[in-house]
Amino acid sequence: MERILNWRKGLFDSNYQVFEGTYLKFSINFTSLKNSAIATTQKGIYLLRSDGYSNPETKILNSNHELLATIRYDWLAFKARVTFANGENFDWSYQNSWLSRWSLNNHTDRQIIYNSSTSNGLIHGNTDDDMLFFIGLFIREYYSRILYAMVLIVIFMSFIRNVFY
Repeated sequence: MERILNWRKGLFDSNYQVFEGTYLKFSINFTSLKNSAIATTQKGIYLLRSDGYSNPETKILNSNHELLATIRYDWLAFKARVTFANGENFDWSYQNSWLSRWSLNNHTDRQIIYNSSTSNGLIHGNTDDDMLFFIGLFIREYYSRILYAMVLIVIFMSFIRNVFY
């Protein structure tokens, strides 16, 4: 069963809306300065809470605060691993050098491929699990925020260097 979803977000915000046809399937709303979010689907509300800097991870909790999955990040390789409470693992990675295509898959029977332009994109998947769909978008936004922060640091350091030399 292949599903094709459309997603969009504002140009300068981090809130995603995902549609199947014309129907809103779910949304993800990020907090301003933290890499945490609330995902609202037709099946429930989920909290994605990120912790740590040297060994970062995100915990996915349902509305009863039960741990459903954990995301661990590999900053150097721009990859992530999602481990569900039932032991199932998914790998997330970029598929091109423009960072506009990425995938989430378990290397056996479930795979989701994401494509993006500036503020919208398509999702192709062979599963009906909305949680997998929003996890892939969450990880993408997580890495986007890190890249923006690195660019700002480089600009700031360049500015400081020019001021004092």
